[in-house]
Amino acid sequence: MTLSLFALTSDPAKRIVKFNLSNDVQADLTTYLKDQESSFDLQQDEIVFDGKYKPDAGEVLCIENYDDIDNLESAIRNPTSLDLVDPSEDFFHDIKALFSGYILETGGVKVLLQNFDRRKIISTNGLSIFHSANVYKKIEGIGLTIDHKLTATLEEGKLKFFSFHNTRQIFDLSEYYKEATDDDVIEFSNMDLIKSADNSQLLEMSDSWVRRKISLIQQSGILQNVPINEMKAVATEFSIPFITVTENGDELIKIPDNKSDLKKLLRFLDEDYYKSPLSKINFITNSKRVLGN
Repeated sequence: MTLSLFALTSDPAKRIVKFNLSNDVQADLTTYLKDQESSFDLQQDEIVFDGKYKPDAGEVLCIENYDDIDNLESAIRNPTSLDLVDPSEDFFHDIKALFSGYILETGGVKVLLQNFDRRKIISTNGLSIFHSANVYKKIEGIGLTIDHKLTATLEEGKLKFFSFHNTRQIFDLSEYYKEATDDDVIEFSNMDLIKSADNSQLLEMSDSWVRRKISLIQQSGILQNVPINEMKAVATEFSIPFITVTENGDELIKIPDNKSDLKKLLRFLDEDYYKSPLSKINFITNSKRVLGN
């Protein structure tokens, strides 16, 4: 059995495309990904995903009856029916994930997925070189780096993953997580980096949308992993209400006292904003709506 390599993109016209691999590369890829699959499958304790629980070592999150709306299974079954990857920088920036897979003895399909971002692109801008036979040689044409581990697997309707944040870069998981409860909202307001002047007011502002965003932010861990000065700098670039206060020498994010600014802040913390690398225009990702000045 040899594995093919596919890309899942954000381009609706070319949602799934196939890499044209040499025989040697395909053989190496097969060994590489099968080893990753073995490591991934060592985590046997499956936890049903609810948007809140973070898996410990030896545990994996799973979603039963996941809707494969991109039809990854069809790509595995019929690889020759797909267009080939466009070897250009613009196209590579549209890639959301790399995936491969194979047909099981049961007749089903197992898909092996890695999330993908621009850091994995070996660009044609500048001079890219690699070491071979005691010398460094120039890389001709655009390339990519295949990660050393899987992000997720999809097997006969069961999606398994460790990192919600990484898997969410590939799939929309919004319908599978639960809204934050009142206790969750209060827990969010009591986080080390958060300052809420009035928890009862925050609860009053917490409609279903707010509760979903709070649940996502808590699951992503962004407040624990991104320094507040970096968040503030990016918020300024996007004109997001991001007010901080200092208490006992610590800088804290102040929760807005009106729903409009609260939603802008939560949308920002949930990373719904981005800047187009081509036009340099700021967008909201769920609607691609241009932000006003």
